Amino acid sequence: MRAVVLRENHLSIENVPDPVAQPGSVVLEVAACGICGTDHSIYRNRLLPDGAILGHEFAGTVVEVGRGVSDWVPGDRATVLPVPFCGRCELCLTGKQNLCRFGLTNTMGCGGDPGGLAQFAAAPVASLRRLPSSVDAKRGAVVEPLAVALHAVNLGDVHPGTRIGIMGLGPLGLFAGMIARSHGGLTFGMDVRESRVDCAHQLGLGAFNSEDQADERIRDLTNGGPDVVIEASGRPEAIERAARLARVGGRVVMVASYHAPAEIKPGRWVTRGISLLPSIAYTPHEFDTALDMIATGRIDVGPLVDATTPLGEIQAVFERFETQSDAIKVLVDPAL
Repeated sequence: MRAVVLRENHLSIENVPDPVAQPGSVVLEVAACGICGTDHSIYRNRLLPDGAILGHEFAGTVVEVGRGVSDWVPGDRATVLPVPFCGRCELCLTGKQNLCRFGLTNTMGCGGDPGGLAQFAAAPVASLRRLPSSVDAKRGAVVEPLAVALHAVNLGDVHPGTRIGIMGLGPLGLFAGMIARSHGGLTFGMDVRESRVDCAHQLGLGAFNSEDQADERIRDLTNGGPDVVIEASGRPEAIERAARLARVGGRVVMVASYHAPAEIKPGRWVTRGISLLPSIAYTPHEFDTALDMIATGRIDVGPLVDATTPLGEIQAVFERFETQSDAIKVLVDPAL
């Protein structure tokens, strides 16, 4: 099969052996695989060894089942929960599966089994979630990032009337805004790219250019500052900015990846009573909830899926991260 393989200084499209369905697992023909900041970080910083196959946001069709698999047959469609929560550690047993060390270090395409940037991928049946007829493969592939955003919103304790500021209107920021609004929150975002501000407006979210008095405008609209600021830009300097934006006694949820040190002034956080809440991954329940949100139409992710890209153009896709492309969410179709 053809797959995207991480090499020393580039991504290579190579023919590699087809995966085989082991006992308790299936092989999927991948129909769509999303690219996110984690993938780009792995590529840019060489966080995985030579030969790794990336991709942890994907959906496809079962083409082979292993011994002992009875609930899945060829032709079934599924999305994949790529984090193999151990289910035995204290974190898993107390509802904090998103922090399971085994799961986070063995995520498919991120240090664990080969990922979905390939024509086929093997997955254990415990990781499969059946796609209803209302959810196509492209929408199925974004269940994973929607679950990441859902965890951030839940961590921020968003409920009807909560005032939310969102810094960074990429996929996670926009997903978080849509979810917060569905919870009854009042959402206002900012981004340096006007195209993303426009996208937020099209989704019905309040948004401003972060270089055009966005903080002052959001403070005015939230009567002194948001109750919750979701920092999704990944810019180290944005963390302190979030603390200044939040109202006294507010909360800052960090859901982005940061690749440079950040200067934090503890005095500001302490004297204003700002809580800092790091957000990573999701629980199995949140993943299932994200799928249900898409299936029922509560969250329409369709407008955020910009394009489906052939496997052979993967290098250009990753390079667009460096050039600050206006694309919101790009999916790869390995069949193209």
